[in-house]
Amino acid sequence: MKRKKLIILGGVMAIIFTVLILVPVFVASMFLRERHYQPQHISMDFGIESEQIALVTDDGLRLAAWRTYTGIGTPKGTVIIVSGLQMPSVTAFFGYANMLAENGWDSLLIEKRARSLSEGEGIGFGITEWLDVKAGVDFLVLDNRAGDLPIVAMGTSAGGAAVIIAGGEIPRIDGIIAISAYSNFVDLYIDNMVMMNIPRFLGVMTVPFMHLRLGLHFGFSNLGYTPVNGIVKLGQRPVLLMHSTEDWQVPFSHFEGLYRVAEGAGISVTTFVREGDWHFVCYDHYFNYPSRDVDFAEAVIGFLSQFCEDGR
Repeated sequence: MKRKKLIILGGVMAIIFTVLILVPVFVASMFLRERHYQPQHISMDFGIESEQIALVTDDGLRLAAWRTYTGIGTPKGTVIIVSGLQMPSVTAFFGYANMLAENGWDSLLIEKRARSLSEGEGIGFGITEWLDVKAGVDFLVLDNRAGDLPIVAMGTSAGGAAVIIAGGEIPRIDGIIAISAYSNFVDLYIDNMVMMNIPRFLGVMTVPFMHLRLGLHFGFSNLGYTPVNGIVKLGQRPVLLMHSTEDWQVPFSHFEGLYRVAEGAGISVTTFVREGDWHFVCYDHYFNYPSRDVDFAEAVIGFLSQFCEDGR
């Protein structure tokens, strides 16, 4: 009888151990080996002309990108724009580029790797996408129009994570606008398990296996590329953190974690918090025309004003 109980107990433990391994492997594999295609948008539908260009990353990927220009004389600088984990295409942000152009800023919209028209075979949770932002910076530094002017990187969700990491690695980035960024992908993974009614302690138990899966894929030395690590490297460069209090895709706790770490490191942090569940922070009905969301637009343009000599 005792032997039978031990066999049963051993079987149960083996099942639990197998599940702990397979869950992170399954979740990670949903992204690591898949490309994502999203509808492409035309800039003129948002009231602005664009020029499509190609960027090449340090690891040899060719990325689709679009430049837009302000019609108000010499630009104040360029804002690099990147999108989220899987959607939408960065071309959905031409309305943001139009808002920036109206206020004197050029934009460079970059379609990150493994998405739509850009090369790449898998999503990197920011571990690799910061190189996509770097490709944009490298291009602008050599450009006669943009080279000596401020460069600010703006991203939403996983794009927000990517620009924070990039800011920590690339001194030429003068400022960061992170919208609904997560502090660490593994923490977001646990949060999503909880939202699926899986007890948090079970999610926490799978974390070592998630780290193992990511480490084997990206290299263990690259697992330190996280927003919570990147934000402390900004030094004297400012960051605007934007989030909504009831965001179900990236819980508000990630904003709080990033803010707490940045403040503790003496980083210059500006915040914009909106009540409710607005993952893009900008109200959904104004997404194509964000300048109509007055509070959101004022937060972004106000943050950018510090990079202009006249403060405008």
